Amino acid sequence: MNSLKELSSVERTVLGVFFCKYAGQPFSNMLTSAEWAVDSLSRAEAMTAFIVLRNKGWIKAVRKSWGENLYYIPESLFSLLTIAYAARVGMFAQQKVHVFQDEMTQDKPISSYEVQKVKIVREAKPDIAAELLHILAWMVREGRDQGGLLLTSKGTIHKKLVQRLSRMTVLSPEDFAELDIGYDHADVYPVHVALVIDLLLSLGLIEKVHNRMHVSPDRLLYWLTLSWSSMHREIFSVCMDRYGIAEPLHQHFRHQLLMFASRENEWLSITPGILNNDGLENANKSGGRGSTLGFTFSAHIRGWLHMLAGMGYGEVGESAAGELLYRWQIAPENLLNFTNDQAENPEQNTIFVQPDFEIMVPPDVTPQVRWNLELGAELVSRDRMSIYRITKERIIVATDIGFTADKMIKFLGRYAASGVPEHVEPAIRQWGQEADGLNLTAGQDVNQDETMDKVKIRDTWIYELRSELDERLDRLESVAVADGAIVGTEEFNGRIEVQKEPFYIRGRAGLIYNDSKLHTYEQEHTITEHSALFPGYGEVPEMWHNEWRGYHVSTARQIAAKAIEWQTKLGLKLGSTTVYVIPDQIHGHEDWTLTGWSISDGGTDSAVCCSFSPNEWKQIRLIIPDHA
Repeated sequence: MNSLKELSSVERTVLGVFFCKYAGQPFSNMLTSAEWAVDSLSRAEAMTAFIVLRNKGWIKAVRKSWGENLYYIPESLFSLLTIAYAARVGMFAQQKVHVFQDEMTQDKPISSYEVQKVKIVREAKPDIAAELLHILAWMVREGRDQGGLLLTSKGTIHKKLVQRLSRMTVLSPEDFAELDIGYDHADVYPVHVALVIDLLLSLGLIEKVHNRMHVSPDRLLYWLTLSWSSMHREIFSVCMDRYGIAEPLHQHFRHQLLMFASRENEWLSITPGILNNDGLENANKSGGRGSTLGFTFSAHIRGWLHMLAGMGYGEVGESAAGELLYRWQIAPENLLNFTNDQAENPEQNTIFVQPDFEIMVPPDVTPQVRWNLELGAELVSRDRMSIYRITKERIIVATDIGFTADKMIKFLGRYAASGVPEHVEPAIRQWGQEADGLNLTAGQDVNQDETMDKVKIRDTWIYELRSELDERLDRLESVAVADGAIVGTEEFNGRIEVQKEPFYIRGRAGLIYNDSKLHTYEQEHTITEHSALFPGYGEVPEMWHNEWRGYHVSTARQIAAKAIEWQTKLGLKLGSTTVYVIPDQIHGHEDWTLTGWSISDGGTDSAVCCSFSPNEWKQIRLIIPDHA
């Protein structure tokens, strides 16, 4: 675990400058002497500290094909740096909370805005993790006869299926309207459909192979071993990486929104002062995504919050004074990549089967249970308590993909808290028998009417689903992976050995355009930047930088010129006062003066532009940074 305590004050300052200016964006510009002078540093000091930061892993590099290095701050450090440098970056969100301690609240935090009657602008929709399972189950059913969803010659899902997907998902175009998301086939996919497909492709849960888009059985199996918290974290990682504007200030806002909330259900005030920041004006003029349509920073903030609400992560409010507010509906710490959450409690993994064939499903059932419900029953409504209904049509379709009536009955008997009503089980069994008869007839029709290639495709699809999902899922229901997906399983002494890695891998192809290209470059571990520091160092008299001395004006001019070349500080003793100067320019020849930024001894005061004449100082010295 990295700690800022391992860094010197200069290294912390330099890291803060880069983090504030670039966030997670790649950079090659090392800034000018004038820019470093704002922090009372010479460029040589900054570069020396930069090299140390690279050595310690706080800054990393990739090498472009033509040899140029790009630098970046690793994403794993963002949580730490967001808190450490909040004052420097500027506060984008502030917590608004009062804690009442009495018998009624029992120390429960209550937002001050709850008393002030917040107007809810965007309510949180049902959570995105369960929504993806709903869509994946639909894709499995729709593609069962063709080995996946057939694609057009353009590589897109057919229009009728796009329309069905658009209607069945709880997401809507309004959830993403203000994010200015660009993606392939915008004439075919509404933005909410494009985002769902992009999410599933980015997570590897669906694949495009030749003329089909199908659910990956092995990846789905691994996905179903995650807890809900882990699923939410993986999905959120995709959102942070792919759907937000890449400009640094947007990144700072998104991370502050996550880091400055101590728990869910507490209102955060989106600080209005930041919306007129000069840096934001420049960011929106940079020509990047969002600038072409004239989207403002304020609009993008609202767009991001609306997206989070659409995915069930939180809700957006507004105070009586028009102040923009947001609160998480999911514990924000569960969305951090270093969180190790616990698997859901199996004792709470119960459902309630009603006499009218409806199934009441509490929110804490595991993804494995939810998946079986998606296969064997129809979703009626999804909220804190979701409702499914067992129907003949769904039992028939589920049987076709391997989730037979017998498996459905066994599943309900295992998880129904109050048992299965006596007339429900015979009905399911009867529907299963009818499904077996239909499948037999369909098989005969296939042999007569379909080509052998199509039969092979369908049979392979059904076999994979049965072998990978139905037969092994029962054995894996007790396996939960807190911080990654299973990438391989091996039975050992009756238990499952689990290997883990992050589920979302940056660079996996999707639909939505992504500005980040760091993953396409080769990592650069060799540090060569020091070779550009202090050229001709060995040819300079050591006394110039080792001793305080007085010199002839011509020699003093040479020393000042060398300081400008090396972009390092000069020390000047003016009587009893010592000042340090970041030199900028020498004016004149025999009767010359030096201009630069003056820094008080100790660097407590801001740098000031000054001009000095050689007859003003008694002694001069080149200042070489420590460890240089």
